[in-house]
This record gives sequence, C-alpha cells and structure tokens, in this order.
Amino acid sequence: MNRAQSTHAEAQKVIEEGGVVIYWRPGCPFCKALDEGLGEIGDQATWVNVWEDAEASEFVKSVNDGNEVVPTVTTKEKSFVASSSKAPKIVALAIEKASA
Repeated sequence: MNRAQSTHAEAQKVIEEGGVVIYWRPGCPFCKALDEGLGEIGDQATWVNVWEDAEASEFVKSVNDGNEVVPTVTTKEKSFVASSSKAPKIVALAIEKASA
C-alpha cells in the first residue's frame, strides 16, 4: 500500500476533527480491495497499519469485540468493518461527507 501512514495518536485527532480513519494491515485482501476501490479519494482518509502501531491494534480490538478485524473504518459517529463489495462506495461517501 502506497498511502501515507499515520499513528493511532494522529488518527484520534483526525477523528475528533470529523475526518475518516482506515485501520488496515499488510496482506489483508479486504484492505487491498478497499484501497484499490477508493482510488484517489482514499488519499483524503488517514491510514493506520495495526501491525506497526500497538495502540491502533488495541483500538481496533476495542471496537470489534476483541478481534483485530480490518479494514476498520472510524469516523466521529461510528466504527465499522469495511469488508463487503460495497465498502469502497460507503467509505467514499464518508470521506466526501467529511470533506464537505
């Protein structure tokens, strides 16, 4: 993945400001599909690798019943797992809403 990476601490600030954060990990086919499906608009989200940030891993577990499920998308309103075929459209809408 060639997206700019952030830490969980940086991501928390983005969430507080109304942005979109995507927690992911290398080798995850759902993460790859989301990344590719988002295209350029994905650059407007904040990306955090849960394998490189223990706090990010713990956060993802806290919103997913103790499981490190990715991609987990977090906004000020909610967190959800974005693994369906409709995920890129849903996440793109969240990014557009955050950018408005």
